[in-house]
Amino acid sequence: MGRYTMTGLLKGKVAVVTGRSKGIGYSIAERFTKEGAKVVVSSRNKEELEAAANMLSCDHFAVDVSDSKSVLSLKEWLIDTHGSLDILVNCAGAVRYDGIMEATEEDWDFQISVNLTGTFLMCNKLAPIMNDGGAILNISSTLGLRAMEGAVAYCAAKGGVVNLTKAVALDLVDKIRVNCLCPGVVETPMVKNRIETGQATREYLENVQPMGRMGTPEEVASMALHLCGPESGWTTGSIISIDGGQTAA
Repeated sequence: MGRYTMTGLLKGKVAVVTGRSKGIGYSIAERFTKEGAKVVVSSRNKEELEAAANMLSCDHFAVDVSDSKSVLSLKEWLIDTHGSLDILVNCAGAVRYDGIMEATEEDWDFQISVNLTGTFLMCNKLAPIMNDGGAILNISSTLGLRAMEGAVAYCAAKGGVVNLTKAVALDLVDKIRVNCLCPGVVETPMVKNRIETGQATREYLENVQPMGRMGTPEEVASMALHLCGPESGWTTGSIISIDGGQTAA
């Protein structure tokens, strides 16, 4: 992070970032904190969440994005603690690699509930307490734009996030900007685990992108900062790939 010049683009803004307490979500929270935002990190894993918040010196609140009562608890806490909200980043997600013949209803329900319903609930419950001029950023995937064999539920869920983003952007067009990032293969702890456990080779995951490498969480965080900051004031309903050329191929 030291290679970036910090300019205080988010000074005084209150931002909620959901998702695993590491990887893309962590890097976005870190970048936003360094740009002056009052960040609240949220995930289901309380132990990892507390560790991340301590490293970032920011607030944290445990939430299950697929549970409306849990999301409402977050909303009430935000009102009591911060009064309102300026930025929401929906980075919580889950993936199970199953084709249509192997996927179970439980696989389907789990991935739809976390990836799609979770994004809906966070927007639905928190948009009413967001300040005018605020920003929502949903994290989808290149698999929300194109399909892959053996990931039927994940592709459906992430595709839903893409069109949900456009619908919410139109609903909130006079109040809040709403955009979506679709990363390719990013070198996160989850991806490193796939390599270490033999689920995929590093060479394969790098070469999915025409640039011949995986992205970094910090690169995704830089684009997230742009979309949630003041420099993208005329950008809403946009679906932006950050994928080393993957969707261009």
